[in-house]
Amino acid sequence: MNGRYVLTSSCLSTGSMHLTRTLRQSLMGQDSARFVDEEGEIYECKVNWAAGCVEGLGPYYAKRRLAVNEVIVLGFEGGRVNLQAMNQRPPKPAPRVQPPQEAPAAEPHKALERRVRISPSPKEHLSQHAGMSVETPSFAADMERLGFHREHGGPPWLFTATLGRRAYSIALARMGEVDPTDLLALRRKGIVQYAGIVTGESLRREVEAELLGSNPPGLFEPSLCIVTPEALLKLAKLRAAFPVGALDIERLVRGGRLDLNALGGLEAELDGVLGERATFSAVLMVLSELPPQRVFLLADLLPSAAELGLEPENVRQVLDVLAGPPFMLLKRLSPGEFLLRAPISQALEELSQYARLVLERVAVTSD
Repeated sequence: MNGRYVLTSSCLSTGSMHLTRTLRQSLMGQDSARFVDEEGEIYECKVNWAAGCVEGLGPYYAKRRLAVNEVIVLGFEGGRVNLQAMNQRPPKPAPRVQPPQEAPAAEPHKALERRVRISPSPKEHLSQHAGMSVETPSFAADMERLGFHREHGGPPWLFTATLGRRAYSIALARMGEVDPTDLLALRRKGIVQYAGIVTGESLRREVEAELLGSNPPGLFEPSLCIVTPEALLKLAKLRAAFPVGALDIERLVRGGRLDLNALGGLEAELDGVLGERATFSAVLMVLSELPPQRVFLLADLLPSAAELGLEPENVRQVLDVLAGPPFMLLKRLSPGEFLLRAPISQALEELSQYARLVLERVAVTSD
């Protein structure tokens, strides 16, 4: 079993590691734990359950000269925990070199001309900017709103989506920040499942031509995808109306493009789902015209339903749903014949109370 741990400033200052869910499961019932680094050096650590952390990892952090937001891979083997720092820096202490001043941001049309030297290792590239002050791009906030966890500062920017039984990671960088070959190397090494270049819609075609024209065959189809901030912003706004998530994004990224044009199919799907909600609401409005404890046939509703543009089959499907839990609004007497148990307003109020009760129980369970 493996896990990933992202260092915080608190970890570095105290030489500790928070007890994540994975660590809690592995160290359950133990007051001490043995951590082993890449060279076999052993660190006898104290498991402080009261403080919720493992203490005694300061020497390892200093040895590897780790910084905030850097990632450590944890391998659980028998009774020990193996440590693997992704930055791969030499273990011997050395004075830190002041990073050079960051060059002013290039104009959008000049960004295509700027090339970044290829890093010797994708893992080094993930951490080479860790000590620098890099402004977080706006698209990072949209990725987090869409259900991703930002594990690493950038560039490149590393995001992970946890989907229950599976998860996937994606590395993103704006054009000119990172050599495309470096991004592709991250995927080929298995560090991430997907990688992409972020560029505005107005430069999308130009960037695509640049990638296709100046890189080895196979680099961009669809190993490296094009992602536009406009598309991410639109997805984040769509999430307010419908729970769009990381699984929808994976389908787009796998196809090689996450831009406004690629969102057309997803928007059509959402229109269909939201249309079903509209149909459901319309049938409720038709039923609200009936008094409670009224026996009626499907045919009795069709004239009013037709005025709202509803098809008979759609009305029948909604009636079948309303006859079952959790609604129990209708009682089915025979095929096509129903009893309206209570007024629609009362039924919706009871359903609202039921939803609030379930919400309270869910909140207690998740705490």
